[in-house]
Amino acid sequence: MLRKPMVALGAVSMMLITEVGMASSLLLPNPAQLAGDWELYAEHEKAAACQLQLRAPETLLEGDLQCLQQLIGQPASGWLVTPDTLALMGADGSALVHFNRYKPGLYKWTTPAGKTLLLERKSKE
Repeated sequence: MLRKPMVALGAVSMMLITEVGMASSLLLPNPAQLAGDWELYAEHEKAAACQLQLRAPETLLEGDLQCLQQLIGQPASGWLVTPDTLALMGADGSALVHFNRYKPGLYKWTTPAGKTLLLERKSKE
């Protein structure tokens, strides 16, 4: 008779652990955490990287914006963070591309043509 309550207690514990784990994995970084110097480049072409600056708190995008436009195919003027992406925004406020978080300081996006672009935070020296 004691077995059923123990199983139920175990199931409830697992649900709580899973919910806490899932909630913590979706924490939204604030713009100040991602602000700074970044490089955007096609995979395996880091030598031709576009130098970009993400500014906070106004989420302005600065740097080599012509280079950026050549890589993504559209002009971008801002950026936005979401729980699992870093989006580049157009002048009208629309999201142009969503770079998926690959690991800390590195985001990836695959173009419609199948080319992988990397957005990588420059190391702070």
